[in-house]
Amino acid sequence: MNLERFKLIIADYLGGKLTDEEKDRVDGWYESISNEDIDPFTDANHRDSIRHELFLRVGVTAPSVKTKKMPVRKLIWRSAAAAILILAAGSLLLLQHNPLFLSPKRMETATVLTEMVTKAGELKEIQLPDGTSIFLNGNARIRYDRKSFVSNRRFFLDRGEAFFRVKRDTLHPFKIETGSVSVAVLGTSFNVNNSMTAKQVTVEVKTGRVSVSSEKNGENHILTPGKAVRYNLAKNHFETFDKDPASINLWTQGGMLLNNVGFEELKEIIYNRYAVVLVADNLATDTFNYSLMIPQVQSLDQVLNIVCSIHQIKFRREKNEIILYK
Repeated sequence: MNLERFKLIIADYLGGKLTDEEKDRVDGWYESISNEDIDPFTDANHRDSIRHELFLRVGVTAPSVKTKKMPVRKLIWRSAAAAILILAAGSLLLLQHNPLFLSPKRMETATVLTEMVTKAGELKEIQLPDGTSIFLNGNARIRYDRKSFVSNRRFFLDRGEAFFRVKRDTLHPFKIETGSVSVAVLGTSFNVNNSMTAKQVTVEVKTGRVSVSSEKNGENHILTPGKAVRYNLAKNHFETFDKDPASINLWTQGGMLLNNVGFEELKEIIYNRYAVVLVADNLATDTFNYSLMIPQVQSLDQVLNIVCSIHQIKFRREKNEIILYK
């Protein structure tokens, strides 16, 4: 049993994504490893030592008193999830006695992925093993399989914005997964923004051809330079539009482009780039809308002055917050 696959199973259990049959098998497994007849430890001291070390690794204080055994479905899964995952990681040999016979799809071998997260306010450029260049905006999270990436160019953009310059390889298409949208290319440059605030994924093409699809609604769009598509998660709907290729990666060059964005989207953009939080003080922000282009941003104050001039408001700083007011 692979640790990453086990994490996936437990995460799905906690998220209510397993079928009733799969839940029963997980519960059965837990009952079995709780049974004193199946004991991989040499003695009670060995068990306590391993247990204490595993709790330390996840920063959880191990209970000093053994609690009364509860029915599995009433176990404190939510509060103890992290501890359970690490406990299982340290005791995977128990799974050899009770494998989780889940659906074939879940039994596929999981891969340990390289993960990278940028902090708010951090811009970072990275090179992938295949020669592809990626520029990450602040507060982004990506994952990929470093070991086999050259032959299996699958990339996960879990959140945030990234500009890609994909190394051409006709034998191995480059594929990006966002959780709701799939992007496939051979060799091109394009921008993908997986916005958690707006709950939408936007793909804009600078050069080449890009295929964008959603398994949920079955649509597929082929984009060429200057073409873009926006997928709304709530509405399960694609919207296509045009975009000046020259401005698509303006943010990677120190500029800023806002095109008809609302206040909540503006907050996300400012936070990702400057690590400050916009706060509205008694303002009707639902009616606010922003469109502007700054080829080269000199400072945050420059951006704020322009933003405030649009609605004739002011701003002040309080620690890491920017307060907007009349």
